[in-house]
Amino acid sequence: MDTPKVALIKTIYFYLVSFVALMMVTFASANLINILLKTYVFTLADQDYYYTPAAICASTDPKSTTTTDCLKNETLNKEQADKNRAAQRQRDLVNDISMIVVGIPLFAFHWYYARKKEQA
Repeated sequence: MDTPKVALIKTIYFYLVSFVALMMVTFASANLINILLKTYVFTLADQDYYYTPAAICASTDPKSTTTTDCLKNETLNKEQADKNRAAQRQRDLVNDISMIVVGIPLFAFHWYYARKKEQA
């Protein structure tokens, strides 16, 4: 038998955990939509603003670096930046999907239990 104080604390706990789980799902879903839009609809929104390959070539010693070496390095840097961007996108997707997978059952259980206790 719960005293009124304990019952109130339990009710607050279940509603609070339900709210936190719902926010987890909401923010993860919004980030997932953001990633999908950047990947498939607004592809230029995911470009790196700070990529300046010309500055890298200009800053090196002109005697030791030829134009072909500079172009090869620029191509390698661009490929690496593309790989890094894809890897970061995959890390973000994994994080968002895991938050949704954990958040939905967490929300459902706590919300169901809180509503069941309130109706009883």
